[in-house]
Amino acid sequence: MEEPSMHRFLLRFLPLLLLIAAMVRAGEVRLTYSVVPPATAVGPGGVLQVQVAALNGTTEEALPAWPGAVAGALIIDGRREPVVVRWGAGPTPVAVLAGGFQLRTLEVALPPRWSGSAILEIEAGAAGILRAGIVVTAPSSPASSPAEVSQRPTTSLVRVKPAAARLRRVFADRLAPHEPIYFIYGPDDPTAKFQFSFKYKLLDFRDVGEQRMARTLHFGFTQRSLWDIAGVSSPFYDTSYMPELIYESLAPAPEQRDTWVTWLGFQVALKHESNGRDGPMSRSLNTVYGRSAVAFGDLDSWHLLVAPEVFAYVSSLEDNPDLKDYRGYGRLTLLLGKNDGPSVSVTTWAGKKLNHGSVQVDLTLPIRTQLLNFETYFLIQYFNGYGESLRSYREHSETVRAGFSLVR
Repeated sequence: MEEPSMHRFLLRFLPLLLLIAAMVRAGEVRLTYSVVPPATAVGPGGVLQVQVAALNGTTEEALPAWPGAVAGALIIDGRREPVVVRWGAGPTPVAVLAGGFQLRTLEVALPPRWSGSAILEIEAGAAGILRAGIVVTAPSSPASSPAEVSQRPTTSLVRVKPAAARLRRVFADRLAPHEPIYFIYGPDDPTAKFQFSFKYKLLDFRDVGEQRMARTLHFGFTQRSLWDIAGVSSPFYDTSYMPELIYESLAPAPEQRDTWVTWLGFQVALKHESNGRDGPMSRSLNTVYGRSAVAFGDLDSWHLLVAPEVFAYVSSLEDNPDLKDYRGYGRLTLLLGKNDGPSVSVTTWAGKKLNHGSVQVDLTLPIRTQLLNFETYFLIQYFNGYGESLRSYREHSETVRAGFSLVR
């Protein structure tokens, strides 16, 4: 008699769960945070970039408690002038080795028509209140004549940019995760499922008015595969390839720390999805989607994220003419979690007649290990509905898988 699927699932994952329990480190290692004063001055109304350092003076590695949102102010002659502060683009933060440090860039929007010296004060959640002295230069004198410019040495006109800076501009400041990245395994065929996703910044629109919304244009790519790893020759059951062009507008961090409703911004994108097959198994579609997100609660602690998404089909669905009956025209994601703690997200959608409903639940638990020098998550994913793969979008399935996630 065949074992129940859940029984087989627990038997397969018991060694993995024991390994995870042995790897998780209890307790928190406190780090020291400080602001590195900027080396150069900036003019009125400009964007000042400062470095925040997380110093680990202990004998154990630790993950910095970088907050999701920061607030800032300038202290000028004893009075406080609120300023917009947000994290600059950069790689995903990793654990700080014992005796080491980590730097993150903060972008500070300076007020117009003001120059001089001031104290920059940053409220950085668990990192505390950080301060540094800054200098804002007065507007420059009128431009020199062409004759004067031509007589200057070329070193004053050309800024030397070493290879490391070029690599940061090409990769570190432009490449970022997009959708969740994970590998999970379960008892039902196809047993394995994995996804990786990234986006590359093509354009950065910096002159965005008084609200200073961070508006950018990205190329994104996501690949999601279902892998019958337990089958004969371990074939891939189906793979979806999803390139897209994304216009993204992120709202500035709230100036008040006691704000309990925060709009995070929106995305509008043109997306292609196909499974790369031909003949009867071929599936493809093109959509335009828009999605936004609103957070309820403290972004540095427990909060509820509500993210609706609507989309429209912009090309023929000849490979899968009844796809709308199963995917519909939108989806809703609800996420309850904490930035440095566990989270659970529920994503649901239905067909165009509000039938063929589907739901996916993801539970993630942070894991800190000596083996990996970056934060990972233990992921349990439950799916119940239609079209977990593009190939079999008409078929209903229910399954549970578990594994690791690098981005949630």
